[in-house]
Amino acid sequence: MRRAVLAVALAAAFLPACAGADRPEGVVERWLASLNQGAAGRPDRYAPSALSDAILPGWRDLDPGGLDAIEVGRGTGGSRAAVPLRVARLDGSELRATAIVRRTPLGWRVVDLAPARPDLPLPSEGGPPIAAAAAAWWLGALGLALAFGLASEILMGLLRRR
Repeated sequence: MRRAVLAVALAAAFLPACAGADRPEGVVERWLASLNQGAAGRPDRYAPSALSDAILPGWRDLDPGGLDAIEVGRGTGGSRAAVPLRVARLDGSELRATAIVRRTPLGWRVVDLAPARPDLPLPSEGGPPIAAAAAAWWLGALGLALAFGLASEILMGLLRRR
C-alpha cells in the first residue's frame, strides 16, 4: 500500500511539469511540417485552412515534400505572439511572413499571416535561434538530472529492502 501511495505522490508531483510547455514557435514549426506532408498532413490542427493554402496552395492534393525549406525564428511574447517564418517551395518561390499566433484554451493556434517584420529576423539573417540556453541552464539541467537519478536509486534501494 505504501508503494502505491508513493508512486501516486511522485506522479502527482511531476506530471504538471510535462504540461503546457508549448511555445508559439513550436506550433508554427509543427504547422509548417504538417503542411509539408501534403494530403497526409493535418495542418488544420494548428491553423485555418485558408492560411495553409496561402503557404502551399493545393496542399490537400500534393504528395509529401511540397516545401523545400522551412525556417522559423523566435517570436514575441504574450498571449498573442508574432513569429517570423520563411518557406521555400519546390517551384523556387519563397515566402517570408510573420505568423500571428494566439493562445487559446487548447493551446497556441496560428490565426493570421502578416508581412515580414524587420524587427523579427530569422536565424539565417542573424536573428537569435529559437532556443538558445545559456551554459548555466545546461549545468542546472545536468545537476537536476543527476539529483533525479540519485533520488531514484535511493527510492529503489528503500523499496528493495522491504
